[in-house]
Amino acid sequence: MTSVSLRLKLFATSATTILIALIIAGFAISALFASHVENNLKSDLHDQFNRLVSQLDPAIEIPTLKTPMTNPSFAIPHGGYYWQVTDPVSGQQSRSRSMWDETFALPDLSVLDGRAHTIELIDPEGTLAIAWVQRLQFNLEGGGSRTFDIIMARDLVHFDIAIAKFRSDLFISLVILALVLFIAAWIQISLGLSPFKSMRAEINAIRTGNASRMDEKQPREVLPLVLEMNKMLENQEQSIAFARTRASNLAHSLKTHLSVMQSESENFRSSGQVEHADTIEKLGQDMHAIIDHQLRLSRLKTRTNADFLSSPLRSNVQKVVNALARTPQGNTLNWRVEIDASLNVDIDASDLIELLGILLENAANWATSEVNIFATSDDKTTTLNIEDDGPGLTSAQTAQLGKRGVRLDQQGTGTGIGLSIASEIVAMNHGTINFTNKEGKGLHVKVTLPISSVQN
Repeated sequence: MTSVSLRLKLFATSATTILIALIIAGFAISALFASHVENNLKSDLHDQFNRLVSQLDPAIEIPTLKTPMTNPSFAIPHGGYYWQVTDPVSGQQSRSRSMWDETFALPDLSVLDGRAHTIELIDPEGTLAIAWVQRLQFNLEGGGSRTFDIIMARDLVHFDIAIAKFRSDLFISLVILALVLFIAAWIQISLGLSPFKSMRAEINAIRTGNASRMDEKQPREVLPLVLEMNKMLENQEQSIAFARTRASNLAHSLKTHLSVMQSESENFRSSGQVEHADTIEKLGQDMHAIIDHQLRLSRLKTRTNADFLSSPLRSNVQKVVNALARTPQGNTLNWRVEIDASLNVDIDASDLIELLGILLENAANWATSEVNIFATSDDKTTTLNIEDDGPGLTSAQTAQLGKRGVRLDQQGTGTGIGLSIASEIVAMNHGTINFTNKEGKGLHVKVTLPISSVQN
């Protein structure tokens, strides 16, 4: 099953949320700006309308302004600001210079109801314009009144340009803001997930034997996970310790009874019942071997495919050689060790010592004058070679040595069950072990183990 990165899922969620928020904000800000500009435009039209009305002289037959409008745009052809005053009774009309020779035609005459209306018109330039329209009645000094239809308009070209320019600038600003927020979200997510990185390192340290517990100085959100992990490790250690204690107690209890059996065999032998004594003695030896075998296996470190271990090969070999060189069998031998000090193998140190102890002790028991130990390696594996100059084995015996669980003492070699334990250790650590006769005489043991990927 393909795993999905939590970091990418969180970033995708944050990025989507940021994009949605910025899009909504962009539309809202753009609409708010357009509304604000439109309100300012209407307010300006209203002010211009009031100035126009205040400058009208209703007594003159042709509607005329007392003084020109102060905004110069009214005097420029197609200047953008326009006014038009019409007498609906006489048809007389006046308009700003910006109208040139054009006139405004109202699309709906119902707006001339005496109230002010804001409508859209087509200006003399042929573009859309917004207009303030109202029919007003003026009282004359000599009595009577006069009615004018007044139109004050402004084109929307500048308004549309301003809106488009604002939206363009807003889009660029929001894109920059989105990038900044994306970076900030990635940094925030990375900081938020950093405790998991340290937890991974601590779990790796526990797996490689460099630590026994996880550090409980963690953020509150991940602390329950750390506490549960430590509790699980504690329970596991207690279970293993309990199982080993029970196995040890059982072994000692059985060995006590075996000692009694050994005494009984001596009594049989003393009384002349040699055959019965030999049978009991043989059974006792077999049971002793079985008990020792199982006890030694119980001390091995159980491996999984997720375990990554590291043990220096040369220093551990030298440690075992130094111990054996002080024994009666090893003291008379010439030990030759040729192993690169930089070689590390993927195996627990205690398991490696157990393995080397079995193989080197077997070599010391059978060697005549020397034991040669050397190692070769490639990109993935290291091969440990142990050669002795003893009598060696027959082809049939050598074939039996490669089988797991075979008790060699029953094959007549005299090597005991140690080599079967060695096979268990090697298999448990994803390696191989082979036994061959040397050219001439002696046994050649070849152990291949994975190179460690853990940096010491």
